Amino acid sequence: MKSTTVSFVNFGDIAEHLQLTEDERVAITDYGFDNVSWGDATYTLIGNDYAVRCIVNALMMYYDELNDNDGDIPSRSVPNRILTEEEVRTKFWEVVAQWDYVNLES
Repeated sequence: MKSTTVSFVNFGDIAEHLQLTEDERVAITDYGFDNVSWGDATYTLIGNDYAVRCIVNALMMYYDELNDNDGDIPSRSVPNRILTEEEVRTKFWEVVAQWDYVNLES
């Protein structure tokens, strides 16, 4: 029997390291991981390169939405600080190793 061992980092740990607000986490799930198939699994693993692209793209979409706010989004949704793409990527790779997957079920 052949087996493979993988390592992963929980999305919750990444979000905590990035110091994301709850609204930012929801935006990442809604915008970034909207094409991921969710189920009853204990683990939903995605590749780290794909994960960082999803996180960056979702956050930038969310920040653009806040910037274009026409009154539909409550002001409490505005985070205390706005991360740049480079900051997100740098902080992501501080906790995710080259061969790690990202577990979305956390």
